[in-house]
Amino acid sequence: MSANTFPAQIEPFKWAEQGYAWSGTLPLSRFVRIAREAVGSIDHQLITIDCKLSMDAYHRIVWVDGRVEVSVPMECQRCLESVEISLASDFHLALMDDESLIERLDEDADFIVLGESDATTKADYASNTPATVNLLALLEDELLLLMPLSPKHDACEHKHQPAVEDIVEEKRDNPFDVLAGLKGKLN
Repeated sequence: MSANTFPAQIEPFKWAEQGYAWSGTLPLSRFVRIAREAVGSIDHQLITIDCKLSMDAYHRIVWVDGRVEVSVPMECQRCLESVEISLASDFHLALMDDESLIERLDEDADFIVLGESDATTKADYASNTPATVNLLALLEDELLLLMPLSPKHDACEHKHQPAVEDIVEEKRDNPFDVLAGLKGKLN
């Protein structure tokens, strides 16, 4: 499938009922928050996505399952050169419109309770005005959680830091020496 056929916005309950699945690649530029962290050209950087939606037996929880992976060129915090950071996430995410459903999930399950602004509820379907969820943002969030705060090569030279032998150790005055002198004068 082409990048144009991947939906940014979905109606989760409707799409899960239809068993929506998508597999393919998207340009990194579609994931704006990750692209902002990249250095150099990202014109040919692709994100690989496998994604499917399903519904629980009670039709109250939508499951978003899949894998997303990409290699992002970032600035090494040691040498300030480009370093490729590989990000890959297998996800199993529950979307629900009612907080009381959380107790039905496993203790360590990831979930999102859809708010009024982005939820799709049964009442929404009854009024024919279903809300949507930004599927691209959900996938981008999964990758952002994996991004290092301080990207660096496994081994690199600190080009922009002085060598250890170039550092002259300064002798600093001990602030307690002044107090010790005062104590001797008071006695």
